Amino acid sequence: MKKIIALFIFFSSMTGAVALDEAFGTLSGARISYEQNIAQGDTMLFIWTSRCPYCISELREMNKNEDLCKYFKCFFVNVGEGESSVKEVVNSLKLKSHISQNIIMDKSASLAGKFSIVGVPTFIFMRDGKVLNRSYHFDETAVKQIFKK
Repeated sequence: MKKIIALFIFFSSMTGAVALDEAFGTLSGARISYEQNIAQGDTMLFIWTSRCPYCISELREMNKNEDLCKYFKCFFVNVGEGESSVKEVVNSLKLKSHISQNIIMDKSASLAGKFSIVGVPTFIFMRDGKVLNRSYHFDETAVKQIFKK
């Protein structure tokens, strides 16, 4: 419980500023541009940490659905952790490529701060950089309604 409270305090202290041209590293070593990749088209961000049991549960469920990112872009934003912690989760959950190749390492929590994240897990659903909805649980039916797919 203390860890969850600490995460709430950590996230609420973020400034929320993300430069339009800011790029974020992925677990695979690629760079993802906020303006060109994240803020274009229909996008889902899943904000998570490896120490959050609810985040791990959501990752397990999303791992079962390989069509998850068929109709919109999906990014799995790990906040404030190092690569070794994230790789441990990827390996222990045997995360498939639709997740593992789209993990953004938000070590400074600037992306989480942009969306005023106060706890994890959090799902952000966007169209062209504008937030359409946010949720703390993934519901495929609701997502289809949000993106009208």
